[in-house]
This record gives sequence, C-alpha cells and structure tokens, in this order.
Amino acid sequence: MAGGLLTCAYYELYGVKQPESFHHAAASIEGVTMDEAHPPESSGDNEKPNETSLVPTEPAEADDLRLINQQLQQENKRIKAQLNALATKSVTKKSSRNVPKQLQSIFEHQRRDDNWASEVELFAEDFLYEAQLHDTINLLSAECKLHVCQLNFIAPEGEPQWQQLHTALLRMPWMKQFKTVAAVQNTQAMQIHLSLKSSDELSREY
Repeated sequence: MAGGLLTCAYYELYGVKQPESFHHAAASIEGVTMDEAHPPESSGDNEKPNETSLVPTEPAEADDLRLINQQLQQENKRIKAQLNALATKSVTKKSSRNVPKQLQSIFEHQRRDDNWASEVELFAEDFLYEAQLHDTINLLSAECKLHVCQLNFIAPEGEPQWQQLHTALLRMPWMKQFKTVAAVQNTQAMQIHLSLKSSDELSREY
C-alpha cells in the first residue's frame, strides 16, 4: 500500500533593520522625514506576498489525504472480502466431513482395550431396560475398542422411537465420558458410534 509523507515547514519572516546612517542620508536627499516617506504599515505590506505564497499548497495536501483515505478504505474492503472467503471455505470443508464414516473406519482398524471396553459394553446392554425401551427396540450388538464404541439397534415391529432412544442414551451417567456421538438410522435400524475423543482430536489423529 503506497503511503504519503506529509511535511510541515515553519517559517518566520524578519524585517531587516537598515543602519541609522542610511536613514539620515535618505531624509536629507528627499527633504522629508522618514515617517512621512514610509509609514510603519508599509513593512507589513512587504510580508504579505511571502505569507500568501504558502496558501496554494494547502488544497494539494488535502487532495493527497483524501486519496490516501480512499486507497486505505479500498484495501480494507479487499482484506475483509478475503477473510470472509477463507472463513466460508473453512466452514464448508469442516461440514463436509463424514463423522460417522470416519468413526466406522477407526472402529474397524482399532485394537481393543479389554478393561474399558467390557465395562462400557455392560452399560450399553442394560441401557434399553433403564430407558424402558426394551419392548419396542432391541440391542443387536454393542462392541467397544480402544476409544470408540459401536452400538446397533433394531426395531422389529411398529414405529421406531429413535429420537427417544437417542435422547435417553445421552442422559445415561456413563455417557459423560464420550466427546463425540454420531448416529445413522433408517426405518428398521439405528447405528451409533461413541468416541472418547472430540471431532478435532479425531481429525488430527487420523
């Protein structure tokens, strides 16, 4: 961005005092006194041309400032537009991630932590009874690995209460340890993946 450097000059105008002998000589030649020949105001008139010579530069400096301001405003608009484009691109990229598919892939390739996995699997098997949904929904399988669990539910008959199941699951005390929950469903089945890691942590790790 081009910038302008404004300089300010300070001027002082001094009247030159003539020698006293010069004043006497001039008075004797003209036959008049100094006061009659040159009134005191005449010295002020001689300074005016020097003062007014600075005036024409002021509009030019004002025009330069206006031009610089316009250029800065245009540059700010351009930078804001670039930032908005980057933010939109970032949000679009983040929203395009398929978290359930990612967790499914992690689950398939992850080793098992027997102590942690067995405990969570027992909680999952008792979940439908605690939520009083065992009459309409069945737990087909519950399996955990290192930090990811996969739960598969089916609805043999009637209208499945998937929203009620999902809400009840999130209210279970043992669910507080999980940071990511992803669910996919259709009319007959619902699959839920749970992970101890957040989505950001998962993206950095895998």
